[in-house]
Amino acid sequence: MSELSNHERPLVSVVMPVYNAERFLRQAIDSVLNQTYRNIELIVVDDCSKDNSLQILTDYQKNDSRVCVIKQERNLGVAHARNRGIQLAKGEFIALLDSDDVWEETKIDRQVSLLKKENADIAYCSLDFIDENGIQIKRPFVVSSKTDYKRMLVKCEFTCSTIMTKAELLKAHPFKSDYYHEDFLLWMELMMLPIKAVGDYTILMHNRQSSQSRSNNKLVAAKHRWKIYREALGMSVLQSFMAFVGYAIGGVIKYYL
Repeated sequence: MSELSNHERPLVSVVMPVYNAERFLRQAIDSVLNQTYRNIELIVVDDCSKDNSLQILTDYQKNDSRVCVIKQERNLGVAHARNRGIQLAKGEFIALLDSDDVWEETKIDRQVSLLKKENADIAYCSLDFIDENGIQIKRPFVVSSKTDYKRMLVKCEFTCSTIMTKAELLKAHPFKSDYYHEDFLLWMELMMLPIKAVGDYTILMHNRQSSQSRSNNKLVAAKHRWKIYREALGMSVLQSFMAFVGYAIGGVIKYYL
């Protein structure tokens, strides 16, 4: 990935929703502030945490002018927190990061370069999985260099913590809080648009698999994936079944093999 000159380094807004995340929060924030790409702002939206998260965030804000902490007046959920941060973002590009995940230090640099080189709307990257102690588990998930709506139905190539998008894309298409997999639904809605999504084979994100992770409850995830196929995307039973089979096989490969 070619290095960008100073005039090619637009502001990147990183949006992070936080709720009771004190255990892993510092690692997530440090992975943003230690990026080789320096022209960033980190917008952290605290969704009324009951632990020490807000104090941790306040300390970071005092010590680094790139950190902006927003405190929700009441708990409204992760979709609303992300949407609020996105609307406040000033950058040309927006990158999302969950409060328990960790980035490699070159993630933003590589993705800005990729977006510009390919004239793309979304950039995503490969990832691996770590446990609560930061130890790598399972095998990495290596993405394809490109994807589209049909491919995403059975193999979701990106997650919140792996993508970077043009800011106007997320500002115009907010997350919907009435679905459990609000992120997957948004990806599918975006892929219906005439946009270009490009992938980087390099592992640039470490996905934390903890006992509190929603992704650990596969039965609930499967139920809600089916609901999105049928209700939100309006797919027939046959189309939903075919997509679901692919999703199930992909999940076994991704998480267990």
